[in-house]
Amino acid sequence: MGNRLNHVVPILASTALFASLTGCGSAPTASTKEDPNAKITLKVAWWGSQDRNDRTQKVIQMFETKYPNIHIETEYAGFKDYWTKMATEAAGQSLPDVMQMDYAYLGEYTSRKLISPLDSYVQSGALNLKDADDAYTVGGKVNNQLYAVNLGANAPAIAIDPGAFEKAGIPIPKEGYTYDDMINLTRQLKSKSGNSNFFPIDCNATSDSGLDFGYYLRQRGSTLYNKDGNGLGYSDDKLLVDFFTLDQSLVKEGLMAPPQVLKGITSEPDTLLVKGNAAFHPFTSNLITAYSTYAKRPLQLIPFPGFSGGQEGNYLKPSQFFSVASSSKYKDAAVKFIDFFTNDLNANDILLAERGVPISSKVREHIMPKLDQATQQQFTYIEYVQKHSRPIDPPSPKGASNVSDLFNRIQDSLLYGQISPADAAKQFRTEAASILSGNK
Repeated sequence: MGNRLNHVVPILASTALFASLTGCGSAPTASTKEDPNAKITLKVAWWGSQDRNDRTQKVIQMFETKYPNIHIETEYAGFKDYWTKMATEAAGQSLPDVMQMDYAYLGEYTSRKLISPLDSYVQSGALNLKDADDAYTVGGKVNNQLYAVNLGANAPAIAIDPGAFEKAGIPIPKEGYTYDDMINLTRQLKSKSGNSNFFPIDCNATSDSGLDFGYYLRQRGSTLYNKDGNGLGYSDDKLLVDFFTLDQSLVKEGLMAPPQVLKGITSEPDTLLVKGNAAFHPFTSNLITAYSTYAKRPLQLIPFPGFSGGQEGNYLKPSQFFSVASSSKYKDAAVKFIDFFTNDLNANDILLAERGVPISSKVREHIMPKLDQATQQQFTYIEYVQKHSRPIDPPSPKGASNVSDLFNRIQDSLLYGQISPADAAKQFRTEAASILSGNK
């Protein structure tokens, strides 16, 4: 259900661009002693909403004021365009000194030696992680080395519009609700809306959202990829047939927005939920702040639905990281920036957990009283997920971005009525196996 394969396999750049990235395997540049007072230009890149961009720019101004010898050159884009850009820059060995990193790409970038381990900086104290519990930092480690600093904990979630439920006289889903419960609720919401443009479930094509297949598999006791990353982790294609059948039926009933509607949405402020034309919007929990700002009305976080007798699908996930490029000439300054972003209390007064629940306990204690209701929900929701979750699946294997792209193409064909669920599941297995076979 939805138009994302799973939360750890986002849509990336074109196949050609990604191939150029994976072909770039230069070793890390040998470090040289840096003059901490030399005037330098540090390049920092990130993706995200306009709200995130605005907050990050303000923090950068604070950093430049504190360290006047360091000028920050910024690079900002939407999620898909960001990774297209990073693939191009990786091929040219010109990655930003500090780049926002996603869990899905961590294994790929470390295997190609595109980012540097940061353990020596932690040991020296230049990167202060003393106030961060291991649960918040372990996601940035590969082979027991720290390559990425978590910028905030989050988890798969659904934003709902309480006003839509109140208007329809329908109760908000309670903890433990099932997919069948959600379907029944959306049918009631649809029938009582009186709005032909109202689709209760909004799976937006422009951000990391969707009632995803990876999550669905976790609830059925399986995984998307096998432990070696050279094949799919589930053997029974009926799982995908059932998933696609659910997708198809929701679109046919008008309960979920069809692709022709979603493809006309070009920004998060234009999503159906924000515009009042949906009641459910799957995403990751840290996005509640931005979406509530766009909507200018209260939104609420709830977990994904489950199956009666099914397994827990939820997990804690680093929302994103900061990593240091191996090609950077200014690694000390890059780490100084990451440490500032992570630990400076004044900086976090501006960031206010927009990227997720901060990893520093001191920062969390400092900003909690200052948070608006929407952002406080993140903290409460993460506490809930800590008690109702299983460990996150390993980072996606090489080629996962191509598998994700394949999944979305096949899903679009299904929802446009060009292929049956059974044929779609068969095609996905055949072509995904071909993509992943290169990892053997």
